[in-house]
Amino acid sequence: MNKFPTSFTRTLPVAAGLLMITAVLALSGCGGGPSEPPINEDSVRPHAISIKEATALCSMFRTTTDTLKAKCPLFKDALNMGYAEAFNSDTYRILLRQKDSTGALAAGIRIYYGLDAKGVMKLVMVPYDKNGNDILHHLISTDVKPLPGDSSKERKAESLTADGAQAMEQGNLCPTVCSPTGPLTPQ
Repeated sequence: MNKFPTSFTRTLPVAAGLLMITAVLALSGCGGGPSEPPINEDSVRPHAISIKEATALCSMFRTTTDTLKAKCPLFKDALNMGYAEAFNSDTYRILLRQKDSTGALAAGIRIYYGLDAKGVMKLVMVPYDKNGNDILHHLISTDVKPLPGDSSKERKAESLTADGAQAMEQGNLCPTVCSPTGPLTPQ
């Protein structure tokens, strides 16, 4: 004679099956969006510095540029460096998702220094491959969607074709957009 109720003996195989399916899905990574590649800490380690050292570097940069601006007024007008430039995480993610000619993901981001017509220093970012070559692709549409209630039929930023290579720039410059607190923030 069976000591378990009939409903229990019918439910047990279903529950075991669901448990196995859940385990397989969890182990296969089939639980949401694309996963990020693992971080190789050995490749990051040489770039890590203490906040104390970072603070000293940033402070020395601000002191030097402020001194140059005071002593050489033309420097201030010809080369406005700011203290920092911030980019949102999507900017980095779109760059790091680019693939080289072999299909391998970008190895990193190279930051070039640029200068606009007003003398403001700009950071120009492109992905690069494992051999150090810039990966130059079309990254994103630059079409500007009309705002609700906008009477103009079309508003577009600079028109680029789908195969036109792009870089990333237009970060938020500090000053004026600076971290409100912290040791790296200009006082």
